Amino acid sequence: MKEHTSRFLRATAYVYLAFPVTYLLYAALLFNLSPARSSRIFFSFSYWALAVCGIAVGYGFREMTRWAWHVFLLNSLFVAYTNALIAIRYSESNNPFLAFLVSIALLVGLMVRLGKEIRVPYFLPKIRWWETNPRYKLSVPVRVERKDTGFEGEILDISIGGCFIKSRNDLTQNERILSRFELFGEKLEIGGTVVWRSQSSVTHPKGVGVKFDELDKLQRKIMKAVMLHLKKISALQTSRNRLSPEDFNQKMAKLKNHHLGITEKGADSEPDPEPGSNRERAS
Repeated sequence: MKEHTSRFLRATAYVYLAFPVTYLLYAALLFNLSPARSSRIFFSFSYWALAVCGIAVGYGFREMTRWAWHVFLLNSLFVAYTNALIAIRYSESNNPFLAFLVSIALLVGLMVRLGKEIRVPYFLPKIRWWETNPRYKLSVPVRVERKDTGFEGEILDISIGGCFIKSRNDLTQNERILSRFELFGEKLEIGGTVVWRSQSSVTHPKGVGVKFDELDKLQRKIMKAVMLHLKKISALQTSRNRLSPEDFNQKMAKLKNHHLGITEKGADSEPDPEPGSNRERAS
């Protein structure tokens, strides 16, 4: 399993890897199938064609292959068709049509949930995947640490979920990196994964799109505050024509030089060490 995938995606991958069993249990509960009818479905050729497709989805999600999303969509169509057949031919439910509608709702919910997480960042890399979150243009120096080495780069786009790093260094897709940078007085170290690469072009300079790992509580708090402050800068840039050059430059300088002070507040709020504690002895 790729290290950067979420718990939900990992769980989904393993459920699909066990598709021959998990789907039949799901169908038996939803459509109130008897053991005899469940066995008939299990030993049918069409069911195993569907099961093989489901196992392929699980493998694709586990390894984060580019074809996984498309196979998942195909499998979802087959599942919807199979659910309809089960509702008509095998269901012992008092209301098989309602059970079928519930199955479709669950399937659509799964597609939406997975689509938000993997469809754009992993399988449609030409789309700037952090557009699903508000993202902002900026120019911030960044120190990128990779296995056994490191280099300096520049963050040009950022959101709470990832960033675009301009760099002449060649990074490989799915490579793990650690990004060290500072935004509005807050120093951040965030792990991430290279999800796509860009050669020098009109739309993007040479660099990489990075998906951040799941943020811890403090990182998320800082990044939310950063996004809020960048939103203010973006709003000021939009209203530039309504301000005099002096007012605009003054307000912009104030916003860009602003320090969030989140880490400092956290340090100030820490309780004093008790007498005899390790921290007191260390000092």
